[in-house]
Amino acid sequence: MWQMAALSILLSGPGPTHSCASNNLPSMHMMEHELHQGTETLSVTGLNGGRSPNRTIYGFLPYWGNDTWLRYDLISILACFCVDMNGSGTISAWNGFPSLFSDAIDSTNAAGGIAIVTVVNFSSAGIHSILTTNRDTAISTIVDLVASNPVNGVSIDFENVSSADRDNLTEFMMELRSELDTAVPGSHLSICTPAVDWSDAFDYTGLAQTSDALFIMCYPFHGSWSTVAGPCCPLTGWGSTPESSTNMIWTLGDYAKYAPGQHDKIVVGLPYYGHEWETAGSSSHSSVIGGYLTLLYTTLADRAATYGRLWDDESLTPWYAYYSGSWNQGWFDDEESLELKYDIVREADFQGVGIWALGYDGSRDELWNCLDDAFAGEVWNDSITDNLESRFTVHGPQQFWRNVTEGGLFYGYFYTYSISSGPDINWAEWTFDLPDSNRSWMLDTWLPAGGNAVVDYRILHNGTEDTVTVDQSLFADEWVALGGPWDASDGLSVIIGDDTGISGDMIVVDAVRFSPPTCIEEGSETGEPIRLLLISANPSSAFLLQTPGSPEAGTVSIYDSAGRLVFIKDIQPGSQEENLFWPVNDDMPAGMYAAIYRSGQYGSSIKLVMIR
Repeated sequence: MWQMAALSILLSGPGPTHSCASNNLPSMHMMEHELHQGTETLSVTGLNGGRSPNRTIYGFLPYWGNDTWLRYDLISILACFCVDMNGSGTISAWNGFPSLFSDAIDSTNAAGGIAIVTVVNFSSAGIHSILTTNRDTAISTIVDLVASNPVNGVSIDFENVSSADRDNLTEFMMELRSELDTAVPGSHLSICTPAVDWSDAFDYTGLAQTSDALFIMCYPFHGSWSTVAGPCCPLTGWGSTPESSTNMIWTLGDYAKYAPGQHDKIVVGLPYYGHEWETAGSSSHSSVIGGYLTLLYTTLADRAATYGRLWDDESLTPWYAYYSGSWNQGWFDDEESLELKYDIVREADFQGVGIWALGYDGSRDELWNCLDDAFAGEVWNDSITDNLESRFTVHGPQQFWRNVTEGGLFYGYFYTYSISSGPDINWAEWTFDLPDSNRSWMLDTWLPAGGNAVVDYRILHNGTEDTVTVDQSLFADEWVALGGPWDASDGLSVIIGDDTGISGDMIVVDAVRFSPPTCIEEGSETGEPIRLLLISANPSSAFLLQTPGSPEAGTVSIYDSAGRLVFIKDIQPGSQEENLFWPVNDDMPAGMYAAIYRSGQYGSSIKLVMIR
């Protein structure tokens, strides 16, 4: 009986909402392929700069690319786009493959990357035939395609898959994996997957287990179908509620829930294109009233420079507007918005990033430089385990964990509802990438606003378990101490469950971080009386903070999204309120930062979003 009551509580309240009902959105891959079919114009030149990416950079190279310039050393996987497979499981159009791509393949291999071929079908009926009646023929065709051509594997781009073919698709990929391993050992196998699985046609976990990568096509959020102009890949926002499936953070949260532990298989595909519409006005969220264009990054960046580049704080993307008899708006991604997205990919420990499509930046180098800065340098030593990353797992029925894209440490968090008696139906677990497991660590948890449950945080350390009870209703968007030092010599993890003894309270889960005992006094706790204040805009390229007056000594510390200390200022005992400008110099990259004030037993923190 208690189980039925618990399920009723868990299913109550708002769930994820969709801005486009429950229909598949048009595929950008399909639309561009249909537009350009028969135009085999690709011509490739490039440079090997000698860099070695520390994460996967996966780019689609279309046959209609005209004069395309590439940084071969910054391409881990070059996906030649594409050959067409018909419903009979045979190739119906080669689109210049392989000869059209030969220079790019050779140069990518020479720089240390691999080249693969993309096999496409965009028809529900055709895909059904491939996955069922003609499965054996299709698999044999793909295996021969890889074995007989100068590529190292294949990308499967089947879109508009029917929900009835969910299991058929998973089984097809399993059999294809087995046949490739036999005929072409070591070959790469990946599959394009949706940003929002409207039809419930993709088994993320099953597909990840048989593939080397799931390429999320994370750019369907605005396009030719839109009634309001906006970004095709908003990082945040643009939904009717914070739970709307309308942005990249929602997408990554959905994959984190439904493909737990598969982060090393997830590539986040991002757009090197955008859209321009005729609109009713010059403000964001203006209605579309007329013409629509899909434009490449080169054109969009030039137009933004001409008409005035604007910045949308809701989606964290650039745009522009101009009047020419009527208002027109262009929305796209550039190096600044992509850098914020790359931060999330690194922080959440996904396999890497993808590009649709290579060559759309022309001969410009800023997007290549952005990739170089993000993925060819030092690997992060992350001190934070966030709800989006592999060291965090939600357990229990996934649909009972709600995905919110506003207010979390890295823009989002999960929540569920409490139950009055056990055992736990839903529980969450954090583990850590500790630089030294033979020492003790302090722990803090980030609590977004909205939680109202009294929750036991179970600290598992050195073969024992301790409990720290936190009333989540007392905190909003701040770090809360879980105490310590906790001995990590026999492991360290944190678990919370939904059995609180009271049903219907909201339990929020986001990030937990570790820090050396010197970073926080033993037994300290967050308090209300003394707070660090932000008195300037956020996001911004610079911040004005106000440090509180305090009779005790304190510090203001600023950490980047990997938990690295980038600034510290000592506050003297007896000091008065003081304004603090940061950064002092124009030398900090765009991204997320946490400003933390500590004095005695008190502390407070503010999330800062740096833009350039």
